[in-house]
Amino acid sequence: MIDLVKKYVENRIQLVKFNFIGAISNVAAGLVSSFLLLIMGVAIMLMFSIALAFWLATFFESEIIGFALVGLIYLILLVVYALFAKDAIELKIKDKIVESALKDDDDFNESIDYEE
Repeated sequence: MIDLVKKYVENRIQLVKFNFIGAISNVAAGLVSSFLLLIMGVAIMLMFSIALAFWLATFFESEIIGFALVGLIYLILLVVYALFAKDAIELKIKDKIVESALKDDDDFNESIDYEE
């Protein structure tokens, strides 16, 4: 009887380890994927920003004014984000991380047939 309890406890510990590893791998995969998307997005925004700055420079006949206007656009976006959207976006990111971490746990619990 004691051997069965000991084996059960060992199996539960192993199961917790596997669930933890699964949760960590889900979060890590999501972070790597998001980071790659961020890098690509920044590169695309950089190219469009430079193009917009040169395009505006043709209207104002000054590259300095063109680049300054693009900088001003980003400054306005930063202020709007900081004042109105920061908390909501942070909450969504936290929710996604927790959801990703608990995804394997939900899949595991759905596959178990509990008997009484």
